[in-house]
Amino acid sequence: MKFKPAKLDKLATIVTVCVTVLLVGLSLFFIIEVPYGWLFAILMMSIILFSYLLSPAQYFFEGSTLVIQKVIGRKSIISLEDVEGYTVIPDFTKLRVARTFGNGGLFGYYGTFSTAEYGAINCQLRNLKQVFIIKTTRGTFAISPADATRFEEYFINTVQGLKPELTRLTPSTPSAMRHASPLILLLPAAIFILTMVLIFSLYPQLPERIAVHFDMQGNPNGWASRSSFIASGLIPVTVLFVVSIAVFFVIRRATHKPTLPYMIVALFAVFQLFTTYISLDTYWINKHDAHLIPFPYNIIGYVVIIVVLLLVYYRKTKTTV
Repeated sequence: MKFKPAKLDKLATIVTVCVTVLLVGLSLFFIIEVPYGWLFAILMMSIILFSYLLSPAQYFFEGSTLVIQKVIGRKSIISLEDVEGYTVIPDFTKLRVARTFGNGGLFGYYGTFSTAEYGAINCQLRNLKQVFIIKTTRGTFAISPADATRFEEYFINTVQGLKPELTRLTPSTPSAMRHASPLILLLPAAIFILTMVLIFSLYPQLPERIAVHFDMQGNPNGWASRSSFIASGLIPVTVLFVVSIAVFFVIRRATHKPTLPYMIVALFAVFQLFTTYISLDTYWINKHDAHLIPFPYNIIGYVVIIVVLLLVYYRKTKTTV
């Protein structure tokens, strides 16, 4: 038996249209204005393409399994014999939910989400209304069939044909949750203060006109007044500091264990350190005509660190929420 997913809801439609227009526009800008901009354009267009290809396309029952079929890519196969319970959520946004490693609206909502009420959920949704949550011994899944009533009837009949008991899930109580300690925010706060001290102490030593942009070989190709040193250093690190605080508290209220909020803060701290390093490197090349580390190695090292941290974070979303 096959069931179509619900149509994209209003939020997903708006996100899909706006993000697509933005990324197409940025791609054209990079191609026209930026050396090797076509590389960035390929990356941005890949985001659109893969977001569509990985979105849920169909749910269907096959023997004793429920299959979540994407447009293209790996299927999610749920053994109905492993089902422990289910529930239907009229409005998924009413839950205390945080997106921990997933897509938040571009052609759907899929990936790992965390909820205070039902723990970590592998969401494969196109609509946040009438969401069907299925808990199994191997994880919890969420889908959004177009005909939720008919799907529920077929699901119950099929599961009860395999096992006699099928319970209705009940949400966890907030008192059962362990919250992450806000003391972890001392880390981004310390980096923020360190960056401020560094920038204001180095600023008087710079010439009135400084190099602020560099080509792929690290050679200066853009200049500005030294006041830009303060703005280019403080604005990114301040934004990252504020966002890390906001994201910490959003995820903190939706997770059962503190590991993920701690990981999020650590990721933002790495971004902050990178912006601090950029400020220090900008000072260094304007004072000593050389980068602290050869320019290509800066990019390679940063990318490697971020990829490793993201892989660790991804594993944590699967095991610790």
